[in-house]
Amino acid sequence: MHRFLLRIGGPALCVVLTLGLLLTGKSAITGEESTAAPDMTLETPDLGDVPTIGEDPDIGDIVPADPGAEPLPFSPEAPQPGGGVTPGPVPEPPPAAGALPSATLVDPATLEETILRHPVALSAGLVDFEGRTIQIAGVKPQSVERICRATTGDWPCGTIARTAFRNFIRARAFTCQTPKGGWSGTATARCTIGTDDPALWLARNGWAEVEGDDTALTAAVASAKTTSKGFYRSGTEPSAPSAEPAP
Repeated sequence: MHRFLLRIGGPALCVVLTLGLLLTGKSAITGEESTAAPDMTLETPDLGDVPTIGEDPDIGDIVPADPGAEPLPFSPEAPQPGGGVTPGPVPEPPPAAGALPSATLVDPATLEETILRHPVALSAGLVDFEGRTIQIAGVKPQSVERICRATTGDWPCGTIARTAFRNFIRARAFTCQTPKGGWSGTATARCTIGTDDPALWLARNGWAEVEGDDTALTAAVASAKTTSKGFYRSGTEPSAPSAEPAP
């Protein structure tokens, strides 16, 4: 009998306790909401302090007028009482191109000393420096395909001249008088390799034809002809006109 009462009374007691806890929590939450919501009074701003939309403010209220101030040299267009618009002074157009002072032009012939490394001889007197080419001044351009005629037969004097020039250059750097700011394509310049003059070396060894009136080069080519060097070796016919080097 005692066990039967425990089986029936236990669940009923749990239900009663649960309902009591729920009612107690509801009353506590209701009390907190009532205390956390105090009465609030909203203040309405005075509409007299709010400017009317579309009306301009009185400039005199913002910047006080100075009767002794001088007028500005020009002013933007301003509305007038009559409804018209008084334009400000129109700025003068720039002077014509002919009236401008002439600019100082940089003389393209102005030279500067440039050290050029990694030379590659393309022909006798024509040298490439990683995409930039120098024609040695004072000597005519030579073609690597030039053929010289001799009593013993034709011979590739252009190719032999290039080989001799490469052996003279080896891997030495050039010091040349080049246009300031660099150049593109081929530039004609006077150069030195250490203490050597490549133009004079070509002339002395008969691998050059003089271009211009350089007396030292003219004398060197004359000596090469006398001693049968280079293009002027013994049994060779007078040299054909030099061909422009292939691009």
